[in-house]
Amino acid sequence: MSTAIRPRTADFAAAKQLARRVLEENAIIEPPVIAAELVASYGLEAMTAVFQPGYEHIAGFIDFDTLKIYVNGDESLQRQNFTIAHELGHYLLGHRQESGYTVLLRNPDGMVKTPIEQEANCFAANLLVPGSFLLQYLEDYPGISDHQLTKFFGVSVDVIRYRRLYVK
Repeated sequence: MSTAIRPRTADFAAAKQLARRVLEENAIIEPPVIAAELVASYGLEAMTAVFQPGYEHIAGFIDFDTLKIYVNGDESLQRQNFTIAHELGHYLLGHRQESGYTVLLRNPDGMVKTPIEQEANCFAANLLVPGSFLLQYLEDYPGISDHQLTKFFGVSVDVIRYRRLYVK
């Protein structure tokens, strides 16, 4: 009898629970959540970098050996915030790669294919736009637009749209 090996799937529940724990540990009770300020609590440092020609598609990466997160300085502040939160997620979720770093690439088709990337994105979205915060804004400001919400949360419209779909 042969047993098929099932590929690992993303553990979204763990990523969401971890995001809630980080918010609690850092006593964050309202937006915006600034990921660059959080990373120091976990022994990391975030910094912007200018990537060489040919590497502009890199949004950022974490170097597990130096505990530094590098983000593309050419990206918007909202994108940088998400990238830092994403890389913090890799660190806290234990996604250390054999190479010693993980890299977040800009993905033009919007599809994240690996479970660890899906988990890090889920963590970042839930950290930066906690469900309870979003629900409160939607209740307090009926008819608020996605663009208006980006101002409160410091994230892109894409992140707001994603969180609106999955908020609980």
